[in-house]
Amino acid sequence: MQPHKITLVSFDGGNASTITGPLEVFTFAADQRSASGSNTLALQVVTKDGRSVTCDGCVTIFPVASIASVESTDLIFLAGMPCDIDQIIGDNSEIMDWVVRQRKKGVAIATVCPSQALLAKFNLLEHKTVAMHWSLIDEVRKRWPNVNWTADRMVMEDQGIYSCCGASAAIDLALYIVDRFCGHNAMVECARWFLTDLPRVGHQVPPPLFGHAKIEDPDMKRVESWLLGHFNEHLHFESLATRFGMSWRTFYRHFLGAFGDPPKVYLQKLRLSAARRLLEVDRAPIDQIAKKVGYEDPAFFRALFKRQIGMTPSRYREILRFRASEGDRVSARNAEPGEFLS
Repeated sequence: MQPHKITLVSFDGGNASTITGPLEVFTFAADQRSASGSNTLALQVVTKDGRSVTCDGCVTIFPVASIASVESTDLIFLAGMPCDIDQIIGDNSEIMDWVVRQRKKGVAIATVCPSQALLAKFNLLEHKTVAMHWSLIDEVRKRWPNVNWTADRMVMEDQGIYSCCGASAAIDLALYIVDRFCGHNAMVECARWFLTDLPRVGHQVPPPLFGHAKIEDPDMKRVESWLLGHFNEHLHFESLATRFGMSWRTFYRHFLGAFGDPPKVYLQKLRLSAARRLLEVDRAPIDQIAKKVGYEDPAFFRALFKRQIGMTPSRYREILRFRASEGDRVSARNAEPGEFLS
């Protein structure tokens, strides 16, 4: 049997690990399959014009060819690109004639976020379910509403389109492709060799609860500073309004305009953000963490956490706990409340 041909496309300004990581996985799988006499993989790294590209500002990728020289392939693997969608389209739209031609031949396409946007621009994703990083999900949903965008999958497959939701998921995507092209045993051998988990197809990193809006209102800046130091206390916002010299109605209106949330919702986000940070670095019991961020009822805290974050506190701790040093954990136990939000 002929080997499966995989063409990896690297982009200037992209993420180096999304080309080098998958290439290592595919190379190992190819070597193992070749040693066993099984159908293997034929790999090539290309760029749009055959010239070298610089990734992450300091890593140079030297391709073996340009995309125009590739007449046939079984899979196109689009590595990570810069995160500006307009830049992605403007800098790389000329490669799409080639991609579209290959797709019409039935070639599968794998995309590392945010290269999915390029396929969406050229109508290759309509009515398909596609993984995208949470930070871009709202933008792509507005631009291409006929695509079923999801941030709840690390890896997604739909009718020959493979996608992953971020650079760290590129290895998951590569392992998933090995599973499809070489079989489950080959994928397990790769995962064992690289000391990684099997491909994660479920959501692993819940997005932040806050955006990046800057507070301009000087009164609300003072309110924000006060809340960061007292969010774990029992609060009455009507009393807080008086503390800052405002009527409740005026306080509420200014608060909503500055923060985008009512006071109680914002307080809830502060507490849950602090709880997430503690779960990542502190081994204290869940009940203690609940109290530390301001919830006296652990059952209520667990239910609220699951509803807002999408998983239980225990599950969050299991998959997100940082490999922190003992010093980090001691610092977390001794920190002031607001420090958990940094």
